[in-house]
Amino acid sequence: MYRSSFEYSGAFIGGIVAQWFSYSISILMLFLMVWNFGSLAGWESTEIIFMYAVWLLTYALGASFTTHMCRSFPNMAINGQLDEAYTRPMSPFLYVMATSYNAGFISHISLSIGVLVYSIVQLGISWTVLHWFWFVIVIISGAVINACMMLICDMPALRTRSKSPTSMFYSEGRSFTQYPITIYPRAIVLVFTTILPFGFTSYYPIQVLLGKEDGIMPQITMWLSPIVAVFLVGITALCWQVLSSKYESAGT
Repeated sequence: MYRSSFEYSGAFIGGIVAQWFSYSISILMLFLMVWNFGSLAGWESTEIIFMYAVWLLTYALGASFTTHMCRSFPNMAINGQLDEAYTRPMSPFLYVMATSYNAGFISHISLSIGVLVYSIVQLGISWTVLHWFWFVIVIISGAVINACMMLICDMPALRTRSKSPTSMFYSEGRSFTQYPITIYPRAIVLVFTTILPFGFTSYYPIQVLLGKEDGIMPQITMWLSPIVAVFLVGITALCWQVLSSKYESAGT
């Protein structure tokens, strides 16, 4: 995937620029909206774009390894794309993921890093070494959570041989958590904390970095992102084992 992207460099660069401008406009509109109203659920405009940047960066880092893989699931069982993976001296799952890297997410990554730097400067944040260490953990955990949730929601396509009926839970669910999830009813907050734990990609863990507390969930919730990430890795591995166990070679 990485090599083919550069074989069509014009389309590749055009896609990156389009994504960059699209998300830039979204960030600007979000900033102006919150700035105009003063705050959103107790979050200032600069805090909101800091959270948005973390939300976008963790998505991009995770999705860069899984998006192409998930889109290929329906065809894997039809044309035997997994045959090659099973002939390699490594996990078929890891092989498919490693060869599905999507370099196009450089637009998301570069933009989110730029916004993070801007918002950190504007907020006048002075972090200790432990804060920076937690920030790195937040980014890694959020990326893993995004990657696992995408895989879990799209993996049924290995059996259905068409678009997974649960894929919308990732695409739609993720979009809800670009804002402080406390703007939603408590029942929705619980969904994004338990069933679809996207709240752990940005909202909960960055409260530690910004010195905030939503007062809705127990304080320990802010520290659970790494545990959620590890748990989802296990669920993803189990789903792959179950859904790929009955894979039959196409004989090609």
